[in-house]
Amino acid sequence: MKRREFLMSAAALAAPRLANAQRENGGAKRPVVGILALSASESDDEEIQALIDALAQLGYVDGETATIIRSYANFEAARLPALAAKLAALRPDVIVADTASPIKAAQKAGPNIPIVGGSMSYPIEQGLIASFARPGGNVTGLASQVDDMDTKVIELMLEIIRDAKSVGLLLNPDATLSVLEERDLRAAARKLGIGVESAAARAPSEIEGAISKLANTGVSFLAMQPNALFIGERNRIMRLAIAAHLPTVSTQTGDLIGAGAFLTYSVKLPEIYRRAAVFVDKIIKGTKPSDLPVEFPAQLRLAVNLKTAKTLGITIPQSVLLRADEVIE
Repeated sequence: MKRREFLMSAAALAAPRLANAQRENGGAKRPVVGILALSASESDDEEIQALIDALAQLGYVDGETATIIRSYANFEAARLPALAAKLAALRPDVIVADTASPIKAAQKAGPNIPIVGGSMSYPIEQGLIASFARPGGNVTGLASQVDDMDTKVIELMLEIIRDAKSVGLLLNPDATLSVLEERDLRAAARKLGIGVESAAARAPSEIEGAISKLANTGVSFLAMQPNALFIGERNRIMRLAIAAHLPTVSTQTGDLIGAGAFLTYSVKLPEIYRRAAVFVDKIIKGTKPSDLPVEFPAQLRLAVNLKTAKTLGITIPQSVLLRADEVIE
C-alpha cells in the first residue's frame, strides 16, 4: 500500500497554508476540513484517500479550493486529545473523525465544531448521537454496521467448519465498544446453537496468552474485535492465531484480510468515506449536523483468504467462494 508521511503536528504544518488561503480570493478564507483518525496513516490510506477524492469531485481540492488537514494517532488513543486540540485551534469548518475515540476527543476540544463520523459503531450506545434520524448535537455521519453481521459471520463459518462447537472471542474489556460487540456476538451464537469462549487482552503483552488460552479451550475459530489495540497488533495476532491453528474472523476490515485473517464480513469503508464527503459539503454549505440523519451502508463485503485457509488445512466450499467479493490467493 502506498505510504504517506505522518502528519504529527497538524497546527505547525497547516498554519502557513491557512494564512495563504485567507489572502487568496480577495481575502476570502477557503473551507478548512480537518481529519482526525485513530489509525496510522499508511494503514488507513485507502479510506482517507477516498474521502479526499470525493471532496475534490465536489469542488474541495486540497491546496486550491479547500485546506485539508490530516492528523493520525497511530493507534495510540492517548494521543487523541492533543491532536484534537491542535486541530480545533485551527477552527476548521468541519472535522471528519474515523471512530468513537476521535469523535469524543474532537467534541471535547471543539464543542461547537461540526463532526462527521466516518465509521461509527454503536453511536447511540456510545453517547455520540441521540438517535439515527435526529442525531442532535454536533455529530452525524455514517454507521459502520448493520443488524445481524455477527450472525452472518458465524453462519458462514458453520458452513465451512461443519463440526464447529464454539467460537473464541479476543476482547479488550476496557473498551466500551468491545463490551457492546461481545453482547451481540453472544446473542448471535446463542441463536445458532454455538458456544462462546472469551479471553481478555488489555495490552500487547497479554495478547499471546489470551490466544493461547482460547486455543486450549478447543474453540473452532477466533473472532477479533476491531478496537485500536487489536487493529494495531493485527499482524502479530494473525501470526499467533495461525500458529495456534485458529482461523480468525471479523466484522471489520482494518486490512485484516491482508494481514492474514481467514474471513471478514464488513462494510466497504472506501464507499463510506466517499459518502462522508457529501456530509462535509452539506455542513460547509450551512446544514447543521443535528439535521443530517445518520446513514447506513448499502452494501457489505465478504472477503476470504485462501492462502490462510491452505496454511490451516481448511477447505472453503465453492458455495462460500462464489459469494465472496474478494479472494486472497
